[in-house]
Amino acid sequence: MYSIKKRLQDGELVLGTIISEVRNPNIAYMLMQSGFDFFILDNEHGSYNPETISDIIAAARGAGISVIVRIPEISRESILKPLDAGASGLLVPMVNTVEEAREVIRHAKYPETGSRGAAIRRPHNLYARVNAADYLKQANENTFIAVQAETTQALENIDEIASVEGVDCIFVGPFDLSISLGIPGQINHPDEVDAIGKVAEACQRHGKTAGILMFDQELLLKWIREGFRFAVYSSDISMLADAASNAVKELRNS
Repeated sequence: MYSIKKRLQDGELVLGTIISEVRNPNIAYMLMQSGFDFFILDNEHGSYNPETISDIIAAARGAGISVIVRIPEISRESILKPLDAGASGLLVPMVNTVEEAREVIRHAKYPETGSRGAAIRRPHNLYARVNAADYLKQANENTFIAVQAETTQALENIDEIASVEGVDCIFVGPFDLSISLGIPGQINHPDEVDAIGKVAEACQRHGKTAGILMFDQELLLKWIREGFRFAVYSSDISMLADAASNAVKELRNS
């Protein structure tokens, strides 16, 4: 279930979406059948408890689709629990400084890279008996960590953040970034485009993956062509609400 990190290291494009309202674990099978490579379980804006997160991750592992959990804050518990539950990795919002990026790695990686607490026989290794030293090394190598650049402060520190060992991806949060830039919602504004480009350049300099979320397919394709390989399209809310709205309009107007 760590295949997305290997695929990104090989330069492949991986496509996902965000889930923040649906709680039935079978959503994992629906997204797998739709062709997504992964989905982000949003516990920043969503209101999932640890038990629900664990249930959805378990279903996703059975379905063969990777789960990235977006945590609500940088803290030991927020980082440890989804990884112990078997998440392929984490998406960490509002990482504005190199110190915050290092704190994420400290909690997410086992020694000597970090100080993650070890509970070896857990869902993350399918409850198998393992050689501890080998497993900790493997988990450190395979766990995918993406940090979000979504403020002007993050842009000012983007080179330092991108240089942190253990950070695999810098992920642009376009809407929050537009607010920080003083152009709320104008995600195709020249200032926003320039800011996103700076993130892409920092990723290229430091060998990191560039990631982004877009709700518009054409805009997402634009950034994929610019080298963004961790690509997130839309969300459960938007796909359901927009599909329903369009169908109702067509039916009423027919």
